Amino acid sequence: MILLDSLQNPPIKTPLLQKLISPKFPNFQAITPNTAQKIQQENKALSEFLGMQRVRPFSFSTETFYYLLSKLSLQYKIALALSASPLLYYAYLSHPNKEDFIPLIPDKKSGKLDLKTAKDKGANCFILPYLNEDILTLNACFDDFFEERDFVVWDISYALSLGLPLPKRANIFLANGENLGLMRPFGILASQKSDFYGLGETYLEIENLYGVFLEAIQSQENLKEDYAKEFFECLKSHLQDSCYLFYPTPKNTLALGLKGNRARDLIQGLIFDEIQLINGAECLYGFLRPSFVLQLMGYTETQARELLSLSFYDKKADLKKIAYKIAQKYQQLQRLKEE
Repeated sequence: MILLDSLQNPPIKTPLLQKLISPKFPNFQAITPNTAQKIQQENKALSEFLGMQRVRPFSFSTETFYYLLSKLSLQYKIALALSASPLLYYAYLSHPNKEDFIPLIPDKKSGKLDLKTAKDKGANCFILPYLNEDILTLNACFDDFFEERDFVVWDISYALSLGLPLPKRANIFLANGENLGLMRPFGILASQKSDFYGLGETYLEIENLYGVFLEAIQSQENLKEDYAKEFFECLKSHLQDSCYLFYPTPKNTLALGLKGNRARDLIQGLIFDEIQLINGAECLYGFLRPSFVLQLMGYTETQARELLSLSFYDKKADLKKIAYKIAQKYQQLQRLKEE
């Protein structure tokens, strides 16, 4: 299988997952010191690696994001990027106080967020993804934007997966284990303060989570060459102006557009060629809807269907062959539309 969605949907790291399910009981004996001390040591090691004080489990569900928004909104005026995890977006939509939040949507022209307008509206808490969902544009340039009084939450899941430098200005990091080859719901919240800024210290530990999470980060193989650039050039040689890029993205990622494409048809057609790719997060989660991020940005549903959100992790992949197969299938589907 050729995986062009490994950033969002990497192969499961089975040996690491086995460590998470190796305990004999769901609850360790907290009254005995050995296991608790091991958890504390692994917590410290992961926290230090991330430049934080303490970490805890965070499940990346609509419910946990809803709780996070509710707690932070008691202290801050929140500006949140709707181009972060779709589950944060759904939590925002379902929140009874959503009118008090300042939604951030990438600019249609640049693909970047505008934090200054939010700041002018009184925002002093920012919830941001390192990469915007689906379009994969970077938000790392905001490190110098924030003031001392600002509370900043970064989702660094894609940064860890791609081996990119972490933001320097952060109160909280969120990281999704799914993007490191772990099963849902193994994620973490890392804090600069050991009390998690009052977000709740009562939670259930997951034995081996922190050690496995650190091992998952350190085992990521980050490619030195940019295979995305080579792939796009190969595809362009076949399709000419029928293929384009929505926005510039980091090395080994592409926000690829194919004119007139219906992403679902192309994705289904390429299954027989054992090529796996996605339109965006909602496609990945099986909701069968085109990119919610592009539609929030003002693209039509038809335009949003042209997106393929691609990532390249396999240095042994035959990019010319893959580009040829995708071009061939795309052209075949276009001809069928014309008949």
